[in-house]
Amino acid sequence: MAENREYYSWRISQRNNPDAIKMVAFVANTKDISMWAGIRRVGEHQDGIQRILKPARVKAIKKFFNADPRNTIPNSVILAFSPGAVKFQEIDDSCIKDYPESLTNLSNNRTEIGILSFSFEEDAEEHERLALIVDGQHRLAGMTETDEDLPIIVVALIDATNDEQAFQFVVVNNKARSVKTDNVKAIISDIQDENEFQERLANAGVNYGDTPIILREVDNRDDSPFKCLLNWPLNPDLEELLRTGLPIVNLTAIEVCLRYIRNQIPEVDYENDEDTILELFLAIWRVVAEKYRDLWRINIQFMSKVNINALNEYLVDRIENAWFDTIVDIYEVESVEEYVGERLEDIPSDFWTLEWTSPLQDNKVIRDLIKNDLKKIVRNQRNRSEVEWFDNLELVGNPD
Repeated sequence: MAENREYYSWRISQRNNPDAIKMVAFVANTKDISMWAGIRRVGEHQDGIQRILKPARVKAIKKFFNADPRNTIPNSVILAFSPGAVKFQEIDDSCIKDYPESLTNLSNNRTEIGILSFSFEEDAEEHERLALIVDGQHRLAGMTETDEDLPIIVVALIDATNDEQAFQFVVVNNKARSVKTDNVKAIISDIQDENEFQERLANAGVNYGDTPIILREVDNRDDSPFKCLLNWPLNPDLEELLRTGLPIVNLTAIEVCLRYIRNQIPEVDYENDEDTILELFLAIWRVVAEKYRDLWRINIQFMSKVNINALNEYLVDRIENAWFDTIVDIYEVESVEEYVGERLEDIPSDFWTLEWTSPLQDNKVIRDLIKNDLKKIVRNQRNRSEVEWFDNLELVGNPD
């Protein structure tokens, strides 16, 4: 069934050249845009221009809005209408022509006020919709998932060919630059309540200077198995852990784990995508914590930095291979959790409860011994009719 839309808009001729593409700017609600704007992704469809949608980034944007009712995103989304898809009808703007030239934004007659109109099929496939997203797919998806129907500024290319859309996508995504730490500090130098400002940024998942937001997420999130386990001043349970003598997770252990994911699965770091790295890390360790719940938060050998890093490397290496072979989808939490659970089925808790033949030291030698023994355990379990799980291990001898 066809639906119609009309938007009060500005048509903009940025270049004084008849071959230069024209744009329109207007405001629309995100849930409405999602009905007629879609995505054609590279690898999925011919002439695709967008990358894969990353659920972690969508979740992060949704969290940003839910964190504080004052949070807004002023950035526009960039769309592209294919040739002949829309009509722009200029309206009489004689009323403003009698005003000073400054009221026309000094645009040298390169802007026109009018009505943008089009029709669309509401059941069209996403890659066949009337407009395609050039930039802002995660922003639009995250805002659409909030309870509010949020308005957003749209800048749309009119009569844009596939080549023009691809060109604009490359330009937009290669011109982006992160704000330097020094610039951030300079910007907030006059803020009256810097602590409150910093807390608001942290709750929204936005980096503030050198504050490691991703570590705060690991330590604070309800779905993090490391919640209130990190050894740093921001942990509200630190004094209690120190008093009871329970294992405390070294901060660098988490940093090394996150760095290993970034290095081993470079697709995750395509845009310095900390959201996906965090979700992948938490998915892995939620399964680990559940599988070895009799050791979690208790067993010093299991919770040691060297073991956390070794086990993380062991699992990430397998996820990397499975991702390459399309066995697991690193962007889907359920897929990662299921795969990790399968990889841990053959590894008994006894490996960590038995006394190791080498001292518990944080170095590459011990880390490699742990990883090699984990591999041997799995091989032994595959051949359990002839050998025991602990046969030929370096760190664990015969339990008898």
